[in-house]
Amino acid sequence: MIAVALSGGVDSSAAAILLHEQGRSIIGLTLSLDELTPGSRQVDRARMLCRRLGIAHHVVEVHGEFKAVKEYFCRQYLAGRTPNPCTVCNRDIKFGVLMDRARSLGADLIATGHYVRKDALEGRLFVARARELKSQEYFLGLVTQQALAGSVFPLGGFTRSEAQRIVASAGLDISVTQSSQDVCFIGPGGYGAFIETHAGIMSEPGPILDIRGRTIGIHRGALRYTIGQRKGIGIGLGRRVYVLAIDAAGNTITVGDGRDWKHRGFLVPELHCMKMERPSEPVAVRVKVRYRQEAQPAVMYPEGVAGARVEYGGIYAPGQLAVFYDDDDAVLCAGFIDHLPGS
Repeated sequence: MIAVALSGGVDSSAAAILLHEQGRSIIGLTLSLDELTPGSRQVDRARMLCRRLGIAHHVVEVHGEFKAVKEYFCRQYLAGRTPNPCTVCNRDIKFGVLMDRARSLGADLIATGHYVRKDALEGRLFVARARELKSQEYFLGLVTQQALAGSVFPLGGFTRSEAQRIVASAGLDISVTQSSQDVCFIGPGGYGAFIETHAGIMSEPGPILDIRGRTIGIHRGALRYTIGQRKGIGIGLGRRVYVLAIDAAGNTITVGDGRDWKHRGFLVPELHCMKMERPSEPVAVRVKVRYRQEAQPAVMYPEGVAGARVEYGGIYAPGQLAVFYDDDDAVLCAGFIDHLPGS
């Protein structure tokens, strides 16, 4: 039996419908992450779909486990880093806690509405880019081999437009805007407002510095910015500038041109391997240092016991997830980014 993770959105609904049409035995599970997520309308849509398909529906409460994800998010921002809560939630909640709960209900596999392809090579499981333009393999970069073995991704060969048609053909009215969001717990006030409320702190305005350390403006609170950001900085210099550094303790941000970025690589202290084992010698790869980016050329070198040093010329944000690809758009490995020592 397959447990389908149902958010009440288009993607997971289409995944459930496809499996049902294939004659698979399925049940629906909806994660209750906290008191507000998902909203009652989303739960009602998931329940209505299960009723339409004639399958059982269960709401799985993981409030305590999900609190840890939100605390990680706040800690990272307050330290001047850029967290990636969706990748942690996928590893720990959706392909961890939820998978365990699904097995306790008699399910052998768990299915999600992620747009990814799953494949295997020489005994190793991996995910790869799907047909959908906004393919989501990046967000699954930390999922374990054991979890991948118990996972099904019905939408790997479909686009979101096709998923919409599948849902509509089942007589359900769910628009694309009602599908899952990247960071589900962030409200309309944005990251800064969430952190202030959740962590019980109030961010203060502070200096915007140029690369020489001169004050050239005032920011709205350092935790409201991320390295590499170029929109919404709050300063007009007549040219494109980026946030190049964040000093959370000093409450300053430093901005400059892309050519002012001094780092020529980064460290991944702990590499999570997927299609490939940790390399024992330098290897040419392609890397994404954020989701909304085309993979860029890089060279990976083994570093320490479990890490890698990455030769890369672009701007990156410490704390973000680096996902490494081969030329077939398959995920080789992934890990969180740190600055290289001394850089």
